[in-house]
Amino acid sequence: MAKTEAKKSKKQIIIEEAATLFREKGYSATTMRDIAAKVGVEAASLYNHITSKEQILSKICFSLAETYTTKMNIIISTDDSSINKIKDLLFLHVEINAMSSPLASVMNDEWRHLTEPERSEFLEKRRTYENHFITIIEQGISDGTLVDMDPKIALYTMLSSIRWLQHWYHANRDMEVESVKNTIIGLLMNGIQKS
Repeated sequence: MAKTEAKKSKKQIIIEEAATLFREKGYSATTMRDIAAKVGVEAASLYNHITSKEQILSKICFSLAETYTTKMNIIISTDDSSINKIKDLLFLHVEINAMSSPLASVMNDEWRHLTEPERSEFLEKRRTYENHFITIIEQGISDGTLVDMDPKIALYTMLSSIRWLQHWYHANRDMEVESVKNTIIGLLMNGIQKS
């Protein structure tokens, strides 16, 4: 049992270090040898934990996609207001982009390197998530708590506004995440919420 946990732990280290390299150099320019050097092992020993560079990319993309999907399913099943549902989802995006910045960067920027059938599966997960988010925005417009606007433009504006954190926050870790969250959510909600 302990041996399995140690392997999982090593695998997670490899994934996190690879994510940092993918963000710095790009997925295509990063080699398994680069990853091995970053982790401090021989390239051949990586294959005891990871079968390929693409497996690392897939694990990053799908693990974060699953986090978003799980949270979305919890939120849409509640009777909470549209505004609170949107706030909860924005908090999630801020937290992931601030706290998991290399992983978030890889999911947002490098998913294009996934091959089929994983690429289509990932895009379908993303479309489903975005459609649920748009439905929540539409409900807020219908019930009069949000301003009349194009829900897709609202969604992509909000997500794009948060995405910059993946590049910025890791260099500014002296700022408290809660303060960053509250400031960003306040700015975004002021733009879409009726006074």
